[in-house]
Amino acid sequence: MASLKQQLGRFRSLSPRPARAWRMGVRAVGVYFAGTAVVNTVYTVRTAPDFLRWLGDTTWFPPYRPIIRALEPAAPAVVLTAAVFQATVAYHLLRGRRISGALLWAQAWVLGLIPALPWPYWTVNAVSAAAFATIRHGATRNSSA
Repeated sequence: MASLKQQLGRFRSLSPRPARAWRMGVRAVGVYFAGTAVVNTVYTVRTAPDFLRWLGDTTWFPPYRPIIRALEPAAPAVVLTAAVFQATVAYHLLRGRRISGALLWAQAWVLGLIPALPWPYWTVNAVSAAAFATIRHGATRNSSA
């Protein structure tokens, strides 16, 4: 039976693989945000008033309802602003720049949307926020990521 020191030595020898895994995680989040920016620019902007009306009608957090309804007249601009934000986060993650900050903004984005989304849609955002936090933690601890 191998000693604890030998087992830890084997784990440390695998350190390049975790660095690669964190880089892949960061890039996967970047691709996700790039994809959502494209979808919002190409599709959601055309249905923006209906989309914001749906969010306003289905939000489970009462303070969000009047805010979302107040944004309905400017719905295309709101959606395009969201797409610009998503594209900016994607740019930083895909270029490997300001990773920690970009992942924090990604996490804040999905957490901020949770109250506006009805069940079961908000559950994806809750899981995403946890995943982004995990990736951020791993990527920042592993300086080569």
